[in-house]
Amino acid sequence: MPRVAAFHSTKERVYHDNSRCGPGSEIPPRNRVQGTGNRPLCKDCATLDAQGK
Repeated sequence: MPRVAAFHSTKERVYHDNSRCGPGSEIPPRNRVQGTGNRPLCKDCATLDAQGK
């Protein structure tokens, strides 16, 4: 499973933890903040995580 350390964008309301997540991969490195930011997990990441992808 391609999980990565949790990160979020200052411009989003969710965090990401899967390297295959489309919306997460579109966040430019300069806008990434490490950690969850006390935000809910992205639905795309949750689906990928549940599928073991």
